[in-house]
Amino acid sequence: MSDNFWDTVADAPEKEPPTSVLAPSEPGEVFPPASPAFDGARSSSGMVDSGRIYTAQLSDFDVSVWDSENDAQEIIDWFNQEYAKQGGSGKSLKFFKEATDISSFNSKADAKTFLALALGILNGKINIDKNGDLEGWISGDHPQWMKQYEASATKWANRAAASAFTVLMIGVLVSGSILTVSLLGQLDGENWPTGEAEVVEFEEWVETSCGDEGCSDTQYAFATFRLHCVLYGVEWKCDGNATANTTVFEYTYESGFFEHAPVAYMIDELSGEKTHAIAYNPLNPEEVDLRPGFQMNWEWLLPVFIPCAILLVIARNPHVSVKAGYSSIFSR
Repeated sequence: MSDNFWDTVADAPEKEPPTSVLAPSEPGEVFPPASPAFDGARSSSGMVDSGRIYTAQLSDFDVSVWDSENDAQEIIDWFNQEYAKQGGSGKSLKFFKEATDISSFNSKADAKTFLALALGILNGKINIDKNGDLEGWISGDHPQWMKQYEASATKWANRAAASAFTVLMIGVLVSGSILTVSLLGQLDGENWPTGEAEVVEFEEWVETSCGDEGCSDTQYAFATFRLHCVLYGVEWKCDGNATANTTVFEYTYESGFFEHAPVAYMIDELSGEKTHAIAYNPLNPEEVDLRPGFQMNWEWLLPVFIPCAILLVIARNPHVSVKAGYSSIFSR
């Protein structure tokens, strides 16, 4: 051993100072619904590893309506969790509100702005200096008018949804009433007797209508019947034979969507025929049914089912509120 102190120091091996290296985290896994599935991490240099970029969306969070600071905390908690993996310190709601110039968090536009700031920091596009100031972020890039614009657009969307809901509901009630009356009439006449009615007149024709998508043909039919009836006590017995004691009842029948006998039936059954069996009310022969027995036209359900399906879509749409639309309309 040398007696010289400086010789001893020179001979000792030089030790390097320890360094703190932040290793990039592994790619994120798919988390359960309560935890959004995000991936990405910074390298030890502070930059985001290539190919692993945070691409979060609002739909990744378990929030249905972004209207409170508790909802905002969902974004902040996730940000702090991921930022801690990069060696950063947690940020508060106050930090996000001051950085984004949002005084009251209560809309989806606010949530988009918070998430944009969080992603910018995590992906290295926005830096936080030692004073806590942001570099690469201008709050004017995410102005408050977005919130006002979203609120206005939402208001008019809700009004449109409420108006459409009202019109469709009226359509359902009207078509449903017509269908109900038709079905009840058929049920009443299911057990009526039948008689051979004289076919006085029968006519069929086609109407063509044209529009931007081309032309279409619609078939129509019209018939006049004559029924000869004799009264026995309180009930009538009718057929197509005229006698001195018969009373004549004449009817006209035109095809239509809600009519019991569709146009195809009329053409098949009445073309070239002199008589046709019809059902009649024995207590009042003025009530007749061209197609005896209960017959269900499934096409009748379309004016009811289609509007109902649209009403269901409108009512369950998460982007509009019929109730809010009505409130907006009647509060003007």
